[in-house]
Amino acid sequence: MVKKDYTELSKEILDLAGGKENITRAYHCITRLRLNVKDKGLVKAEDIGKLTGVTGFQWNANQLQVIIGQHVDEVYKDFCKVANLTEETKIEENLDDSKKKFGINTIFQTLAAVLLPVIPALAGAGMIKGISTILTSYCGVDPASTFNVVLTMAGDCAFYFLPFLVAWSSAKHFETNTGMALSLAGVLLYPTMTAGNAAGEAAMSLFGLPIPFPRYFGSTIPIIMTVWILSYVYKYINKWIPKSLRIVFVPMLVLLIMTPLTLICIGPLAMYISTLLVGLFNFLYGLSPVIAGAIIGGSRLFVVMTGMHLSLSTIALGNIAEMGYDWLLPMNTMGTLALFGACLAVWIKAKKSENKQIGASTAISAFIGITEPGIYGIFLKFKTAMLATVVGGAVGGAIVGLFGGRALAYVNSCILSTPVFMTDNFWCVAVGMLVSAAVAFAMVMTLGLKEDKE
Repeated sequence: MVKKDYTELSKEILDLAGGKENITRAYHCITRLRLNVKDKGLVKAEDIGKLTGVTGFQWNANQLQVIIGQHVDEVYKDFCKVANLTEETKIEENLDDSKKKFGINTIFQTLAAVLLPVIPALAGAGMIKGISTILTSYCGVDPASTFNVVLTMAGDCAFYFLPFLVAWSSAKHFETNTGMALSLAGVLLYPTMTAGNAAGEAAMSLFGLPIPFPRYFGSTIPIIMTVWILSYVYKYINKWIPKSLRIVFVPMLVLLIMTPLTLICIGPLAMYISTLLVGLFNFLYGLSPVIAGAIIGGSRLFVVMTGMHLSLSTIALGNIAEMGYDWLLPMNTMGTLALFGACLAVWIKAKKSENKQIGASTAISAFIGITEPGIYGIFLKFKTAMLATVVGGAVGGAIVGLFGGRALAYVNSCILSTPVFMTDNFWCVAVGMLVSAAVAFAMVMTLGLKEDKE
């Protein structure tokens, strides 16, 4: 297959974004080119959204998210060449500290940027865990067989050693030494720590300060915070050590400082924050699983539009690490299937050939879990499609919440992730998917489309 050339599109995006000097960071997710900019006033976002090859745009604080689609990785590579920057890196490092604002949007953007590179590994491993469950539960495969043991190893490795993956992506994001970041992930998963957690041992003591044994395997926030602080410590030490001595003394001093700091302070504090976040969501879920399911399923696409869906992955991963399953992912899937039903109905109901084509293509994309084309091509274009998707997702989410649908691993929220949902209550997830798509489809078919008032 011949690779398409997106050089011209990249040039247009760069020019309309205010040029290279206006961009502080560039990276991409599954469907979006994400550009952090200095001055939003210099960005002609509306014009970018009208470019051929661009589906739309979305602002998240000072981050411009250009909706490209499934070929975003090709656009990103050409954009990097046009802008003359190294992939996955900052273009401008020496920003005025007064312009660096710390807030909730910064946290969400950081979590998304750090987790994006590791999502493929988690999704692949999650599907393998689902296949293992199907084979041992329904196909008569012996759980103790070598075949299933190997499957289990392949499915569990990315989750158990998740701190290593996150350390790598965090080091790239915070622009610090990758080897040091991975070493500190090794500190969190060192046999002394994992054995202490498994045995429920009391905290060790170092200089009179406690070193507890939290469950670090499968965690994300502890290593993200650790690498963030590492980026400052490493830079400071590297600045003051003579160049001739750096290769030995910089890593030595960094480890001597960061290891006790991580074990005594950063790690336990981060685990406390993680526990609070997961506990808050589980508390709300415990109050009313039905209402939680309806809200999550119905609001799924609005969350995706804000770009916060990747940030909330920490909740799902926290649930899996703590309880061995998650309830958030199957509810999210209901919103995705509702969009599929609405797009499918637009394909059938629309009279304009253009809308029929959009309906067909977005239905296929939504079915396999790529929602942005459907959001910007159908969801925001037709009021009845938006209403139908919200209602369909809410009804499906309520069903999943009522009967306790679960996911055994982290996966993308789509029908292709079905193997991971195959727990004792899998039937309710299957019914929820069917109902979500059917309700959204029926509502669009019944309410119709006002194609002259797009």
